[in-house]
Amino acid sequence: MQAVFYKEFNHYFTSLVGYVFLSIQFFICGVIFTSGNLLTQSGDIKSFFSAIFTVLVFLIPLLTMRQFSEEKKMKTHQLLFTLPLSTESIVLGKYLATLMVAGIGLVATFIFPLILAFFGAFEPLLTLGNYAGIALLLSAVVALGLFLSSLSENQVISAIISYAVIMFLWVFDSIAALVLNDFLIGIVKIFSLRSNYTDFTYGIFNPAAIIFYLIVTALFLVFTVVVLDNRRQ
Repeated sequence: MQAVFYKEFNHYFTSLVGYVFLSIQFFICGVIFTSGNLLTQSGDIKSFFSAIFTVLVFLIPLLTMRQFSEEKKMKTHQLLFTLPLSTESIVLGKYLATLMVAGIGLVATFIFPLILAFFGAFEPLLTLGNYAGIALLLSAVVALGLFLSSLSENQVISAIISYAVIMFLWVFDSIAALVLNDFLIGIVKIFSLRSNYTDFTYGIFNPAAIIFYLIVTALFLVFTVVVLDNRRQ
């Protein structure tokens, strides 16, 4: 697994994909923080986190779209399968490498709450809750992106499908507004990426939301392993 992790992590920065992702993410987050906090002299960090939540979710397919699609297109997946590695190790190696790059982008945003802290507007629990929520969200979205990448050999198609699925899960709670049955509304909200993140924005660690993201992450990693095992046979 370590060999796959190092190979994939290094590939992100030898192919410039990692630099492009981090540059776009940090630039957009910088603009959001400057316009929403610095220029308005606001110490409310919740608006910033709500925005970077959206930014990160829709930038992740840039990282995941090539993981298995490129391997399949270039026929290098056949070489990968000949290595003395289990399918689980291959999937975890790629997953952790992608999550690491996304994590670097997330850590880079620490500077913004620190700037507010310098001016005396730091809310530790709120900040911690938001970062915990975003980290859990990223783990789930990366796993989803890897699974969708394993289904196609075209990176563009993989990215488009990823955006479509993420968008659907993103607006899932909006669909609840159209449902009149209270029980169905509750079910719909359970599977919404945005609804499960809401409590974190107030510094509340909701066990149900944590379990939701962990289950989604585990399920899509398992689905990816199943797809690759079928291809390996």
